[in-house]
Amino acid sequence: MSTPAIHYRHIDTLMQIRQLAYRKKRFLQHWFKVAFVRLRWGRHWLPVVTLDQIVPQQTRLEPPVLDHICLPPYHTPNDHNDFIPVMSIARHINPRLVVELGTAYGNLTANLCRQLPSAKVLTVNAPLEKQTGEKVTYQLTEDDIGRVYREHGYSKQVMQLFQNTLTLELGEYLEKRSVELAIIDACHDREYVVNDFLKIAPFVGPNGIVLLHDTHPSMDGHLLGSYWACLQLRGQGYDIKHLANSWWGIWLKTEKR
Repeated sequence: MSTPAIHYRHIDTLMQIRQLAYRKKRFLQHWFKVAFVRLRWGRHWLPVVTLDQIVPQQTRLEPPVLDHICLPPYHTPNDHNDFIPVMSIARHINPRLVVELGTAYGNLTANLCRQLPSAKVLTVNAPLEKQTGEKVTYQLTEDDIGRVYREHGYSKQVMQLFQNTLTLELGEYLEKRSVELAIIDACHDREYVVNDFLKIAPFVGPNGIVLLHDTHPSMDGHLLGSYWACLQLRGQGYDIKHLANSWWGIWLKTEKR
């Protein structure tokens, strides 16, 4: 075997060792964070609410837009359904104004427009060069953000903002208590979810609903940040619950807030 071949094999082995060490480090960091959350809030898990407690009667839904859909069961994992709860709640309350933090390719935006033809949707996503945070699903250009709702002809229902939610000033676009449905599905780092919720909450009207995606008590992988954030927000007096059999957290705004 030639010397260069031995050299490259050595480099490849070192890279594999470094990758393994990095994955182990990330696993341990995640494990310690989960352990901390369980120790800190172990007796104060999110209360569970069922969909029929929010939507008493079954709602007829339009067939989904499937392009770039990222909600189970149309997207892995398919052991639960996140599409029916959000769309059933949307049809039930029939909001005039929806705010979505985390546009991605715009599939959820398109489906909201399909189910709510009279609604306006304000949707926010940071393009790649403006993104910060760790737990992000996509890194997209402005051309790709919202592509699905544009291709399906829903642009007239949508106002698209290309901003990082940390620096977002919703008061420039919304009146207080004007939002009836808000969806938080941007960066899933705990600090970002808390930021996004506290920014949208003052603009939600009485009996309005905020849904927080990727919220589940298992706290596996990227599910840690949002669940941790919801526990922190409950500690601040926000009655956030977990929607059973889903990855949704839910907050119903009352007059008190």
